[in-house]
Amino acid sequence: MSESEPKPALRKLQPLCAQIPLPTIRAVVDDFYNRIQQHPTLAEPFAAVSDWELHKDRLTHYWWTVMGGQPYRNYGYALGDKHAPVGITHALVDDWLALFYETLLDHLEPELAQRWLRLAQGIGESLRLMFARD
Repeated sequence: MSESEPKPALRKLQPLCAQIPLPTIRAVVDDFYNRIQQHPTLAEPFAAVSDWELHKDRLTHYWWTVMGGQPYRNYGYALGDKHAPVGITHALVDDWLALFYETLLDHLEPELAQRWLRLAQGIGESLRLMFARD
């Protein structure tokens, strides 16, 4: 490219939080964890949660920051510490992702649901690598 040719415009990706606002994240998280408590395979491992409102608040904040939003709470996240005692299996991760995607589709357009699901799949893969047994 010569100096006289214009440089191609760089495409700046918009953070997902710009497309999925905090109230929507909160609604998805609330709905998802309500469904978890009734789920045939996920309710038991999640029975370790003693304060559902705090759990939902923490996870709303977590997703907001993962999507590029500025932190508004001083929460720390320890994926390993929280999930180690649960007995994670590949089947539980699969069930978690399937229920999460179902919930996302009830709240979002399919393209946004897919983008958020990809983030969740990354977490699922981390859990599989850390803990999952067959």
